[in-house]
Amino acid sequence: MKRFSFWRRKERRDISSAEFEAAVNKVISADTVTDATREVYITEEGALNLTAVWACVRILSETVGTLPLHLYRRTERGRERQYGHPCHRLVQVPSSHATRFDLMHHLMISCALWGNGYVRIFRDRQYRPERLLFLHPARVEPLLTDNDELFYRLDTGELLPNDDMIHLRGLSTNGYKGKSPIAVHRDNLQLSVSAQLYGKRFFDQGGNMSGVFKYPSTLKPEAYQRLKKDLLAQSVGLHNAHVPLLLEGGMTYERISIPPEDAQFIATRKFQKTEIATIYGIPPHMIADLERATNNNIEHQGMEFVQYCLMPYLVRIEEEFNRKLLREEEFGEYYFLFGLNGLLRGDAKTRSEYYKNMNIVGAISANEIRALEDMNAYEGGDTYFVQMNMQTIKHAIYGEEDNAG
Repeated sequence: MKRFSFWRRKERRDISSAEFEAAVNKVISADTVTDATREVYITEEGALNLTAVWACVRILSETVGTLPLHLYRRTERGRERQYGHPCHRLVQVPSSHATRFDLMHHLMISCALWGNGYVRIFRDRQYRPERLLFLHPARVEPLLTDNDELFYRLDTGELLPNDDMIHLRGLSTNGYKGKSPIAVHRDNLQLSVSAQLYGKRFFDQGGNMSGVFKYPSTLKPEAYQRLKKDLLAQSVGLHNAHVPLLLEGGMTYERISIPPEDAQFIATRKFQKTEIATIYGIPPHMIADLERATNNNIEHQGMEFVQYCLMPYLVRIEEEFNRKLLREEEFGEYYFLFGLNGLLRGDAKTRSEYYKNMNIVGAISANEIRALEDMNAYEGGDTYFVQMNMQTIKHAIYGEEDNAG
């Protein structure tokens, strides 16, 4: 067996290769080493520690939670809101402790982190839904049988049919279970965590050091302590800020700045914020990244957020509610629909021009405009008008009485 020799206090001591290997492994596995080299594993809930993920999930869940959800019934004249329908009240008050906002909030958070949001439906004897139960995504596993029937298995072992589970599914590759954005982009998010940890260590270990003092010769311990005490007394404290230092014995001061390559983590973290916003399809300006935002394009980016980011979620929710909350004989006649006027109506000038143009061609009435602006109707406001100076070419040529072709 190979032996290694070490000197200690002028006494020679031989250790075996096994002892040497054990000592090296002990150093390598020490916390100071493993903490710096261990790869960070990001869970769905742990991803919320990243400010960009937290902001994206919050924006998605709270925006959908604040949108009004109406139940309509198709009529000969168009549609009517159904405030007295049991399903309308169920969505507004899904359980004894939750509201409509809580329902949408739960579905969107679960879908944004785990790729799936689950709500269990409890029904009465007439097969009408009477209560909704929020379920954590980790408690539910969708199962597709060979007969193309979908079931949901709970962590308790209970097996639920497809009709008794509201399932908000994110991007899916198999058609019945969404993929977790956190799991798919875990490597990307690990870079964000690594940059965050690097920045913390960088500044904790003195990365913001302002300068050093250089002395031309060696100081004795007593002189070193006295000089250190005098320098601290001259430079530390708010009252000593910007006060010139008096140096002695040929001592010089050299300023130290942060090397550019060590400060690149700031640009990395900014880039990762944009990457996370891209994962969720949210305009960067909505998570405080205003680098490419201007007064001219922010409004259009907000509308694109509704059209290209929110709409896929809203349509999924509407279709799930239509298919599983309404009974078979009601399906088609009744339907749920989110109200998006508040998000898409733009500024006051744009809305007024739109209402004016639609009103003068007889497309909408005054009361319909007031309804869009959450104002009460008035008598006579349901009349439709058109401008008198608009006429056909035939009328301009032949006159009103001439019906010649």
